[in-house]
Amino acid sequence: MSYYEMLNDKELVNLLFTEQDRLSRKAVDECIRRGERMIKPLNEIVSKEMYWTEKSSAWWAVVHAVFILGAIDTKEAVLPLIRALRRAEAYDIDWIITELPSIFGKLGIPAIDELKKLVLDVTNDWQCRSTAMMSLAAITIHHPETEADIFSLIYSILINKEEDFDTRESAGNVLLDFSRSEYKESLLAFCEEEKKFREEGKFKFVAFNEDDVYKTFSTHKKDLYHYTKDWLSFYNEAEIKKRQERWKMEEEEELEFPEEYNEISEAFIREIPKIGRNEPCPCGSGKKYKKCCMKGQG
Repeated sequence: MSYYEMLNDKELVNLLFTEQDRLSRKAVDECIRRGERMIKPLNEIVSKEMYWTEKSSAWWAVVHAVFILGAIDTKEAVLPLIRALRRAEAYDIDWIITELPSIFGKLGIPAIDELKKLVLDVTNDWQCRSTAMMSLAAITIHHPETEADIFSLIYSILINKEEDFDTRESAGNVLLDFSRSEYKESLLAFCEEEKKFREEGKFKFVAFNEDDVYKTFSTHKKDLYHYTKDWLSFYNEAEIKKRQERWKMEEEEELEFPEEYNEISEAFIREIPKIGRNEPCPCGSGKKYKKCCMKGQG
């Protein structure tokens, strides 16, 4: 019997609070092995708003709770994860946001109705609705029988001119990621709308343009990286080591460069007229532009 198997549920859950971003994969696997009985304590973690602020010592526990809930793979995890989606967007926790489409994709059909509610609720922030659309699309990878229904919903957002423009833009991104050629003409029409806004000086960044649309449908190549990620790789020893090196490097950079340097860098980024949707973000995060600083540029 391993060390983690000897711990009771409370002791095991406590590790989510004490180990920060160095939690062992073996501890996570033991949580997953215990299955549905872990749903309640994990739900309690994601439900407490005070844990979601970076100033909280329990901040990493929220990340762990979300990742483990997704891996337990039961319909009982759906509502806690929907709650986590809302909170992650509200507090801009990218560690969670970027993994949720893959997590919901694995949960599959039981998550569809709740995700649709998020998409259709126009009172939700566009980023929340965007993540929900991506999550719905991820479900189609494992359940192709849902494609017609889900992509029809996402398409309806794209063509609805009464919708928030950023939300429509996100819908277009999803349709391009999945190379849905039946919507090519509507995507091109959206590009024309976006071009007019850009010419009027309403914004300088674009999510995608005509060239992106033609290129996608000429190759019919899907871009599914953000829908099929292995979120549990977060606990691999190599990833843990990489994060510790990153924190150390960032601390050294903060000491080396004054705040004025960051202000100059941000001003320079805002002057860039066009960044391809699949190009690296100029902020240096290593993510694609459409998954990083493109958000909020509309």
